Amino acid sequence: MEQNNNLVTLITEEEIKASIRKAAVELAKVYEGEQLTIVAELSSAFVFVADLIRELPIDVTIQFIIKNQATDARSIIDLGMQSSLKDRHVLLVTDVFYKGNTLQRVYDLVQEEKPADVKVLALIDKKFKNRNVSIPVTSLFSVDEVYIVGYGLTYNESYRGLKGIYNLIIEG
Repeated sequence: MEQNNNLVTLITEEEIKASIRKAAVELAKVYEGEQLTIVAELSSAFVFVADLIRELPIDVTIQFIIKNQATDARSIIDLGMQSSLKDRHVLLVTDVFYKGNTLQRVYDLVQEEKPADVKVLALIDKKFKNRNVSIPVTSLFSVDEVYIVGYGLTYNESYRGLKGIYNLIIEG
């Protein structure tokens, strides 16, 4: 069956840039004179992290994590930390805050390292009725429960390079 994919703009490139600049200013105030360690999932958040660190006027280190899909469909999280997070200021960065289960697991694993503090920043809060996580998350944008692509987000590994964020409507 052939598919016809349509893209509907949800968030423009300009809106993304403006929100990242604003978030960077706020983070710089909170962490003035401090080093901030960003922990982020590599394949999905790298575009967001790259743009964010270019706007941050403070000292930043990055530790990427990798989510592997196990054969039983459970996520195995490889923190792959090069150095300890003990006594560090940690910003956990994610692309989409949806159900939050994996984000909660990563947050708990980071907390085990005994950082000075942990904050969570999501590019998008994708509304989900039955979310049951206890972590405070700051999001730059909020969208309904639709399929989104662009700005690092993919459908079958396509659309990652789009500069905005789009609702992908799949027909067929």
